[in-house]
Amino acid sequence: MVAWRRRALDQQLPAAGFPAGSGVPSLVYLWATMFLVAAIVLGFAISHERAVPPAVVDSQRDNVSKVASSMRLTINHSVEDLDQRVASRPPSMPDAELSKQVVGDGTTWNRAAVVETASRRPLATYGPGLPFELLPPALPVNETFTITTPEGPALVHSIGLDGTRTLLAMQPLDIDEVRLSPDARQGVFLLTPDGKSTLMQGVSAVPEVHLPVVFRGLAQSKSIEGHPIRVTEWSNKQLVVSSAPVGETGATVATLIVADEAGGTSTTHGVLLGLTLLAMAVPSFLLMRVALVRPVRSLLKQAKANACGEVSGKRHPLRVAEAHRIARALTLTSGEPSNARGRRWRWRPTVTQGLVVATVLALLWPAAAAAVTLREPQPSIPDQLVRDEESRAEAASTLMGKALNNGLATVSRLSQAAEAGDPAQMTPLLEHELADKQRFRGLYVMDPSGSVVSSAGREPLRNESLRGEAGIDLDNQTARVPVVYAFRVAANGVAVVGEFNIDYLLNMLREVDGQVRVVDENLRTVFDSEGFRAFQELGGNARKAAGEALKGGTVGLAQAPDGRPVLIAAAGVNKPNTVAPLKWSLVVEQDLAGLRLPESDGRRWTLLVAGAAAGVVLLSQVWQYFIFARPLRRLAGEADRISDGSVEVPIPPQRHDDIGALAMCLEICRQVRHTGSSRLGGAIRLRGKEDDCTVVLPEVAQADADRAAPSPDDRADHYPADRDERD
Repeated sequence: MVAWRRRALDQQLPAAGFPAGSGVPSLVYLWATMFLVAAIVLGFAISHERAVPPAVVDSQRDNVSKVASSMRLTINHSVEDLDQRVASRPPSMPDAELSKQVVGDGTTWNRAAVVETASRRPLATYGPGLPFELLPPALPVNETFTITTPEGPALVHSIGLDGTRTLLAMQPLDIDEVRLSPDARQGVFLLTPDGKSTLMQGVSAVPEVHLPVVFRGLAQSKSIEGHPIRVTEWSNKQLVVSSAPVGETGATVATLIVADEAGGTSTTHGVLLGLTLLAMAVPSFLLMRVALVRPVRSLLKQAKANACGEVSGKRHPLRVAEAHRIARALTLTSGEPSNARGRRWRWRPTVTQGLVVATVLALLWPAAAAAVTLREPQPSIPDQLVRDEESRAEAASTLMGKALNNGLATVSRLSQAAEAGDPAQMTPLLEHELADKQRFRGLYVMDPSGSVVSSAGREPLRNESLRGEAGIDLDNQTARVPVVYAFRVAANGVAVVGEFNIDYLLNMLREVDGQVRVVDENLRTVFDSEGFRAFQELGGNARKAAGEALKGGTVGLAQAPDGRPVLIAAAGVNKPNTVAPLKWSLVVEQDLAGLRLPESDGRRWTLLVAGAAAGVVLLSQVWQYFIFARPLRRLAGEADRISDGSVEVPIPPQRHDDIGALAMCLEICRQVRHTGSSRLGGAIRLRGKEDDCTVVLPEVAQADADRAAPSPDDRADHYPADRDERD
């Protein structure tokens, strides 16, 4: 009979599979912790070899991209100016005169020629002859490309004059002066699409015969590249190659430096961290099993025996309060209630208390690892990074200066047009210039009395009067936003003013790696790449660097006055000469936490694993508490009611897991206590949710039931359809 009851009971009880079993959360915690142990060991082992710090490679890549951007800005300005001069020429201008005007004084374009597009036969030339043998076989029209001449790399721009003639203008390519590191044997090269390389600044770290191998695949590259190369003959040094394309010209700027190798992360340290994490995880896992899994499984085994009417022998002691209370209710059907009651008031820990202890134990490692890691001193800054930061500040200041100077050139060109024509009819030209360049927020023309006669864009914000005949200035009377403007006053008193678009200038600063701030001579913030309040006083270590840069030169800081490592560089905004009167300096400050140094990588990896370990602990404990501990506590409350003799209220099955199986077994015992032993081995299934109100209906007397039930003949007469169906 007991075996039959057990089989019937097993068919009713839910089978707790993954992830419903009470032992699943603790196993998931252990598996996840073992994965983190493997991750932290591998993370330290992968980068243990000596190599060039990735921060140095990243810095070189960023610097070469800024040099390429500066070249692109210069080339675009000269090309745009040439296109506008050619477009505004009189239709009857002879080809020889056009070539002469293109060259002008030779400061930008030094040679020009008008040729037949199909045959490339020169029709008119000015200056030294163009090297036609170096041009592409199919002459491109309205394009800019680069070639390598015996004098060095050159830029060629072609403009289609009509269907048969093309203007070719050429200028030598040059690179703005870059702050080089003599100790690193740094050199700047320019690569042309034909694969030739030219040393523009510095020295070549390798013999010229090896340069084609070093620069392989970099010519005409469309992306910024950077990687170290190990040289067999060098000890503890590697060659770092970086490159960036110069717009759509086909040219590529490349740099070579000799960088020192640095030690990698410590594999021993990673193994030690992994072992300590595992040493703290195993006791926590065992506590979870003792506090929840073992009591639930032992109690479920006892509950199944009680629900089948099986007389058990020796009962295993349950040292968890909730399990003991449920077991006491189950023993009401076993014939040993007195023994259970005798141990009723003995103190036992609850499941929640056991899980709390396991949680505290498991969180000790993440807390200790994070505390020790954060207390370690920051790694020192390599000298090459300081040099690169100074070069980055100089390149950014030059780029800012060129952008402002190009705006002044645009304003000067518009001023000349307004001087030659009607200032009141300048609006279409102003609108065209505003939409084409996007560098201004507004352009306007003023008559000698200061009244605006033509304008385009947004309303002017400038409040102070113009100082001088032409230049770039900052309005000190507008405190809400920095108003930077370029202006030119013509001989007839007509002035053209262009107020720069703040977003246009900020976007250039945001392209620089790190936080970039531009300050005036009073060390007030004019621009900040990470957001700012206009004219806020500059503070911190950057203030000292900016003040030194205003005196002239470039300043780099690798250590703060208190000894903490920093990486700050500042340079004056004084190139070209038109921006020098502003008396600005540009400061670049790096966040050391983002530098990819071996020591920093180890710190970041440790903190990442510590955070992941804490997350795994909290997730597993929340899982166990809400899915098992709380339902078990509610079920213990139901068991207390049964132990006190109240067996009228049914116990609904709570879920399809171990707690649900316990609830069903307890409900069977309640039904046995209430109705009799016929309920052993099975319970009437209750529908609905756990919180639904459920009551036991009163028993109906047999005589009343017979009177209420209709006779078979009556049922057949009243329900013919049923009768036909039965037939």
